[in-house]
Amino acid sequence: MRRAGWVLLFTFAASAPQAATLTIRAEGVGSAQGMVYAGICDTSFEEATCPYRDRGAAKAGTVELRLRNVKPGSYSIAVFHDTNGNGKLDRNFIGLPSEPYGFSNDVGRRGPPNFEAARIVVREPSTTIVIPLR
Repeated sequence: MRRAGWVLLFTFAASAPQAATLTIRAEGVGSAQGMVYAGICDTSFEEATCPYRDRGAAKAGTVELRLRNVKPGSYSIAVFHDTNGNGKLDRNFIGLPSEPYGFSNDVGRRGPPNFEAARIVVREPSTTIVIPLR
């Protein structure tokens, strides 16, 4: 009876889902004004479909965001530098971003970002992604 309990416990522990640490390095931050925001999205770039989000104080150069307990899987990442501190990505009169932004796999430079092309895989125990801001 005791042995069966240990086998069951070991089997459960071996099959329990693990979590990863995702490090996002936003490169090319132009100043220390405002914040850098990141959305880790699973089905689209709509905010409601981003189960993980983070932000950090801006500093010129590279800002590193570290998210713990991310479920391993496939995600697309959007990052922006909120230079005026209003908590959103500002756009110009025709709808184009007026603050620095970037996406995983550096997609979206010549048009709207393709969600599938931006997909990256988060693996245990950790994954690091570099996203240049433009």
